[in-house]
Amino acid sequence: MMTFKQVALKQLTDQQVRFVPPTRRMEQLARAERLLAEIDLEKQYPYQFVCFRITDYRPETYSDLLIAGKDLEHDLGLLIRELADSIPAIPVEAVAEPVMTLEEISKKLNVTPKTINRWRKRGLIGVPVLCNGRRQVGFLPSLVDPFLLANPSASNAAANSPS
Repeated sequence: MMTFKQVALKQLTDQQVRFVPPTRRMEQLARAERLLAEIDLEKQYPYQFVCFRITDYRPETYSDLLIAGKDLEHDLGLLIRELADSIPAIPVEAVAEPVMTLEEISKKLNVTPKTINRWRKRGLIGVPVLCNGRRQVGFLPSLVDPFLLANPSASNAAANSPS
């Protein structure tokens, strides 16, 4: 199990999972993914900026905390994963867009399921869905496409994989 490098981001994640309604968590997932795509590993980011970008709220806590880009990239990946895992499973029939399973998306993108799971650590959002009575991770085009656009190396790997 990977652990957070910054206690402030762990606390933020715990608060979101415990107190924020699932629909708002979905919005925060998308916001966190957009932020993750913009991170410059060589820069430092104020915690209040990070919190605001994810939650639309600027806290007074940790006002002097600067987070290294590399640490922020790591912790945002964990935040995204924990938020996604905390959302109640949605019946696949109730989702307004097509849902792909792990196997389907890996086949579509011509990569292995292991690669998809690595991409999830880098910010690819999978949402919990109920399919045939089982909880599974589902991938929505509205969440996959922005990840591929923000991660050209992932797009290139998918495009260059043999069919």
